[in-house]
Amino acid sequence: MKFLTIKLIKHNKALSLFSIFFTLLFISLGFWQIERAESKALKMKAFNEMQKSPPIALKDLSAAWSRVFVEGFYDSSRQVLIDNQINDGQVGYKIYTPFYFDDKAIFVDRGWIPRGKTRSELPDIDFQSDRLRIVGSLLKPEKEVLAGDDIFTKNWPIVSQTKLPNIIGTKFNKDFSDSVIVLEPGSYFLEEYIPLQPFVISPTKHYGYALQWFTMSIVLFSMFIYAVNKE
Repeated sequence: MKFLTIKLIKHNKALSLFSIFFTLLFISLGFWQIERAESKALKMKAFNEMQKSPPIALKDLSAAWSRVFVEGFYDSSRQVLIDNQINDGQVGYKIYTPFYFDDKAIFVDRGWIPRGKTRSELPDIDFQSDRLRIVGSLLKPEKEVLAGDDIFTKNWPIVSQTKLPNIIGTKFNKDFSDSVIVLEPGSYFLEEYIPLQPFVISPTKHYGYALQWFTMSIVLFSMFIYAVNKE
């Protein structure tokens, strides 16, 4: 049977190449998903440890997801609504408010607010504030693929199709940090708080994807062996 199987494989080169190539591809994708799961598990552990640590003064070298504090002023006259933010199945906005300190600038995520009945009906996010200290987690938004030129609306508060600080910062006369401070629950001027999630896809899901790839490789190779032996 072994000699016969090899002989039949030689007579079915196209099928053999196709089956072996994709079997190996599915296996490699499975191991790749496992590597991603393990990497994210380590990052998740670091994230949880940083969230349990006391806040430290914000610095240029502050690590992503670390708890930080900073003293300065909000600029409530020029705020930004990040469009298409879903919370419990409802469409709304994330609020980015400029915060100035020590001749520097950073956007503060003041939470989520629901959208009005129409897109032209913007929520009231105006507030007045003196100098204060804020505490939150430092987040560096992931890069996005932007399509079209209409990224911002014209009037303040502007509605933005991107959450990248370096792009939103072009609407201001200051250089903004490429990170955002997400206010902690209980903070002044915080709207609805959405718990931080360091990853959209959890390590568990990556393990599930790996199992799917391994299963597909087994099914494909079994079908290949069946087809060759049947012939």
